[in-house]
This record gives sequence, structure tokens and C-alpha cells, in this order.
Amino acid sequence: AHSFVLLKNTDHVLPLKKDVRIALIGPLADNQSNMLGTWAVSGDYKMAVTVKQGIQNVAPQATVTYARGSNILNDTLLAKKVNVFGEKVEIDKRSPEEMRREALEIAEAADVVVAVVGEASEMSGESASMTHISIPETQKELIRALVATGKPVVLVLMSGRPMIIEEEFAMPVSILQVWHAGIEAGNAIADVLFGDYNPSGKLTASWPHNVGQIPVYYSMKNTGRPEEKGYEKFKTNYLDAPNSPLLPFGYGLSYTTFEYANIKVDKSEINPGEPVKVSVTVTNTGDYDGEEVVQLYLHDVVRSITPPKRELKGFQKIFLKKGESKVVTITLTPDELKFYNGDLNFIAEPGIFEVFVGTNSDADLKTSFTLKP
Repeated sequence: AHSFVLLKNTDHVLPLKKDVRIALIGPLADNQSNMLGTWAVSGDYKMAVTVKQGIQNVAPQATVTYARGSNILNDTLLAKKVNVFGEKVEIDKRSPEEMRREALEIAEAADVVVAVVGEASEMSGESASMTHISIPETQKELIRALVATGKPVVLVLMSGRPMIIEEEFAMPVSILQVWHAGIEAGNAIADVLFGDYNPSGKLTASWPHNVGQIPVYYSMKNTGRPEEKGYEKFKTNYLDAPNSPLLPFGYGLSYTTFEYANIKVDKSEINPGEPVKVSVTVTNTGDYDGEEVVQLYLHDVVRSITPPKRELKGFQKIFLKKGESKVVTITLTPDELKFYNGDLNFIAEPGIFEVFVGTNSDADLKTSFTLKP
């Protein structure tokens, strides 16, 4: 559960009440074979707890009605390639329309829809490159139909990599990214859905708006085309999408909220070889106890080789009760100011270093210090 990332929580639908009527829908909702990741070679998928079983274990008082709703994908040729080491993708004999009708019937009678969607485990990993990393179209059609019912919809998303979810993210849905979490996945997912565990995971990669943005990553270098008056057209950007990703590196929500303030360094100037301590006050401003991963990013303002816009140099996971505040201190060691120069020497150059602290790589709480010659 610690690895799950809450991407969106529309109208605070999550966590669910344990006596709720749930329409559990999706090709991965009651599927053992895709609970394990692609490199779980020695794992026995027959031991895996599905999402359906996990919900029944964690919230036995909930009323759960299940429908598959769609196949993982309908492309039989692609399914054959995915199934080279076993049947990860099973194509139902019913038509997509028939499967969707069944799902919509139970959705209309429920308080909330939990749709477990995404990729089969063998659709990512070694020798599993794909030119499209969106949710397969047959599942997208199911999601659109479920959202059209007007019922609250929670998407439980399984994948082994970042995905293109721009369309789904714009919908009035909640999204929990759970990867392929292993044998106990179903129990862990249910723990998070019902609030027995408050999610605290963070994305380890930026999630793009679309495939045309790839590669997209937080530690890019500044471009040589800043925006200047009269030359706006020639700024380095896309015409149809922002430069920034849909979801930045380090992103991840909680059922509670956190506020950052009072960023400080213990020394505004340091000598070569000295560490510097960065402190910040973090307050739990929401309605739940929760964990937060405090992230520290560094930018070397001027150096002989162009630096990234920012680099993750430290992080600390903390637990805060509702209303509690804590001062978090992260130490930057001398080596964390260094880089490999053109002669491949690992050095730190004197100058100004900007420090950013926050909840993801877009952190804007900022201070600085100077490394003396």
C-alpha cells in the first residue's frame, strides 16, 4: 500500500464507507494472473488476492456487485503476444456492447463505481515496448459509459509504467495508481480504498500528457529559447500541449492535506567541503492522520556545464496527526553539490545554489545559499 499513488480524489469520494453499495467493474477487478508484475518470476499468481476478494475481506458489510465490463484489450494479435508466457489477456466471447450493458446495469443500482482498469502485467517490462501507452480503447469506452451514469467513479489503475491518462484525468473521477502490487495486492488496495491506510506514495517518473511529449522528465536543462516580447512564437514549446507533464515526478496526493512554510538554511554561505542543513515546517491541515514525503530539490545556478533545472537531493517520509506540525531537516552533503565536469572530475564550483522543498518536483518554496571559492 505504501507504493500506491493517489492521483486524483474528486469531491473527496475516497476513502469509501464500509457499508457502501459498490459496483465493482473492470477486466482487472477479479483477475489473479495480473496481480504480479512482469518480473515476479517465482511468484504463484494462484495465491494472489484479487481486488474483489480484498474488498470482501476488508469491508464484509459492503454490498459488492461485480461485472467484467470489458476485456483488457480486444486485439487478438496483441493478446497472443502478451500471452506468450501464459494467459494474461482472456478475451470474452461476449460482444463489447453486451459486456458494457451488464456493467451499466449494476452501476445504476450502486452508490459508487470502482473500476479496475489498466494493462496486463506482460504489457510492460522487458521486451514489452509499446507505441501507445494509453488505457486500451475498449476499457476507455467502458470508463466513458460509467462516467456518463453520473455515479461517483473510482478508477483503480494497474500498470507497470507511466501511462497516458489525460482524458481520464479530465473526467470527474478519482484515480488510484496501484501498479502490479503482488500476491497481497487485493487486500492492500482495499485498505486504501476504505481508509484503513492513507495513501502516501509518490510517482517515480513524470507522466506525460501524450506520447509526443516523451521523453519528459523533471531534471531537464533550461532551453536556449526563453520567451521574449515580440518573439513569443519562437519560445521552445508545443503548439498543442504544455511543456510540463500532466503529473510531475514526485507527485502523489493523500486523504489529508499538508502545508509547507518557513524554509531555512543553517548557513547562507559555506566553505568547500562543508554540509548545509535545510529545514522546513510541515503541517497536516486536513481531516486525517497521514504520511508525507518531504522532497528537496537543488539547482546550481551557474556552472561550467549546464545544470538541470533541479535535481532531487534528499527526501524524508514523516507521519503527522491531524493538525500536527513538524520541523523537517535534510542535510546536503558536500558531494551533493558536485557534478562531473568536462574532464570527468567530480567537483563543486563556487556560486549560488537554489533550494526548493515541497510535495513534488514542482515545489516552489525556495531559499538559497552560496558556496564560497
